[in-house]
Amino acid sequence: MKMNPKLKSLLIFCLKLVVTLVPAYFVYQNIVSDPEWNVDMLFNLFRDKSVVPLVLALLCLAVSNFTACYQWKQLLERQGIHMKYGKLLKLYHVGLFFNNFMPGNVGGDVKKVYDIRMQGGQDTVGAGFTATVFDRLFGLFFITLLALAVGALFFVHDPEQRAFMWPSVWIFMGFCVLFAALLSRRIGKFFCNLAAKILPDKFETRLLRMFERFQKFRSKKLWTNIICLSMVTQSLRIFVHFFCGIAVGVDLSMSWYFYYIPLVAIVSALPISIGGFGPRELLAQSLFARAGVPNLESVVIQLLAYFVSLLLSLFGAVVFLQGQKPVSSNSHPGAKP
Repeated sequence: MKMNPKLKSLLIFCLKLVVTLVPAYFVYQNIVSDPEWNVDMLFNLFRDKSVVPLVLALLCLAVSNFTACYQWKQLLERQGIHMKYGKLLKLYHVGLFFNNFMPGNVGGDVKKVYDIRMQGGQDTVGAGFTATVFDRLFGLFFITLLALAVGALFFVHDPEQRAFMWPSVWIFMGFCVLFAALLSRRIGKFFCNLAAKILPDKFETRLLRMFERFQKFRSKKLWTNIICLSMVTQSLRIFVHFFCGIAVGVDLSMSWYFYYIPLVAIVSALPISIGGFGPRELLAQSLFARAGVPNLESVVIQLLAYFVSLLLSLFGAVVFLQGQKPVSSNSHPGAKP
């Protein structure tokens, strides 16, 4: 018996709401269980000196959005979609605005693919989807690589902290296998042949086209460029948390942020909660407690970083409310479904 689509959507939403609220409850309990807890502690975190670090956090995120959008532009161009950087920057910020409210921070990616279609025509859907998905996957891959590098440099000899390298190791290896499957012609052909025996012809055709689109990313120059851009983008986004920490008086070495924030980012990207709330704060609270950061401060750092992101994404809200005029697909030759 087939479930009603509306009922299914409602059940999924309720499940995500539970996944959001249950960890949030434990976060709250961890804070108020402190014998010295009172509301004044929250207000005492913010002082006059908090303004400058928050401005620096805002600048870091703003610059990271410019470099991230340029990386997205390069990936789109490899798929045959050529749009002006200024136009893409607007679409990118609209996506950021939607990411702040959609489950798993993926709603904005869906919106970006839709906007690419509106700007470039129906024939850009597959190409825009491929570039956007690869952009998201590579960002998570690279931030995991940063965590591993920092772990090897600073935490590999600490028995208590060394254990946290294993999640990053497995995530990193998983991404390596995934990229090998997407970019290798042999592996791609193997999966297509396997799919031909199982899936209907139309699905086999779509799968084959998907592998063909990913093959366009087989370029040393492209990989060199996106590695450099990701280095800047992901580092700046970790700096956002670092400056938010300074704003609430947390005196913690930068290495801790590079070690822990990637794991928090991976959990935030999972489509299991609303906007990443709940699991993100609970994990951050658990991790930073090992570095001596109090429960309240570790949660406020995450909320401040979210507030900074939300503030910048308001530009995307303005663009979205203004609306986008469709552009003829003839202006973007070479894009294929």
